[in-house]
Parts: sequence; structure tokens; C-alpha cells
Amino acid sequence: VKKEGKEARKPLPIGISDYVRAQSEYYYVDKTGMIKEFLDRRPLVSLFTRPRRFGKTLNMDMLRVFFEISDTDTSQCFRDKEIWKCGEEYREHQGKYPVIFLSFADVKQTNYKDAIQKIKNCIVEAYRNFPQLITWDGFSEGERRQIMAVTSEMDDVTAQDALKNLSAWLEHYYGCLLYTSPSPRDMRRS
Repeated sequence: VKKEGKEARKPLPIGISDYVRAQSEYYYVDKTGMIKEFLDRRPLVSLFTRPRRFGKTLNMDMLRVFFEISDTDTSQCFRDKEIWKCGEEYREHQGKYPVIFLSFADVKQTNYKDAIQKIKNCIVEAYRNFPQLITWDGFSEGERRQIMAVTSEMDDVTAQDALKNLSAWLEHYYGCLLYTSPSPRDMRRS
């Protein structure tokens, strides 16, 4: 809405979990200082808790966009943000890591069987982000078969091991890994 003599106001990003879209099309409160804190602390595991509807998934997506190796130049999403002003020692991490990003926010099935199937679909989607693993010479034929077994029809045991295996394989392939996952609330509901 444009008021006389004033700039148009951007809407609030209510229900928006896509960082790229939120920071460009909506009124966005810069939370990229979290990235600096994360890099300064270098934790093995971080738990980001916030009340419901407080931007947990948006913050996780911000971390994904910042750290993830990408064919597109995602640095443009951060150049006017707090993290970019923190210096080269922080900017050098942008776009450098494989990131496993999972959100169970859409797992809203009302029965166990369908919920498990939806979670399996989320795991399959995570694998699809790394097609290079299938053809890489660094894996044995057995490991390649395990990668190929991760489908929406996989058995429960394969699903239980799938994220642990993907993490290990990405760490082997890249030498490093960043894993962002759903909030505890999403985990409990699933």
C-alpha cells in the first residue's frame, strides 16, 4: 500500500520460510548475526529454539542459503546484511559447504503409516540435492547400492540409516558438512 508522500510498505513475512524471498520481497528483520555467532562458537550441535511462528524455519533456511554450495550466486542475498559487514573471515564461508536441510513442517498426516511415508519422502528429497554421489569414484559398489536404495518405497530400516549415511558420505566427498533440521516441535509432531 502506497501512502501519499511515503514509500510503499512491504508486507510481513508471515508463513514465509524461504529466506531469499523473505529478505527481498518482505519486511525483513536482519538476523544474519546468527551466522557470526554460529561461526564464532563452532558448535558440534546447535539447537535453535523459538516460540511457534517465530521464524525457526526461516532462520534455518537463512543458514542453508548462506553456507550451501550453489550454482547461483547467493552472496547477493547477504551483501547488505549484518554478516557481510563482519569481514572477510565470515564472508569466506559463504557458499562453501554441503548442507542437508530438512523440515518436517509439512508432515501433518493423521496416522502413523502416512506420517512415516511423508518423512521418507523428505529424506528422498534431501538425497536428490546431491546427485553427484551416485557416480563418484570414491564410493564402493555397495555404498552406491545403498544410495540407490533411498527411494520413497524404502523399508523403515533403510530410512532409519539414510540421514546418518548421507551425512557420512557428504563428509567423505567434501571433507565437511552442515546439517540443519526441524525444530523440536516438528520432530515431536512427526
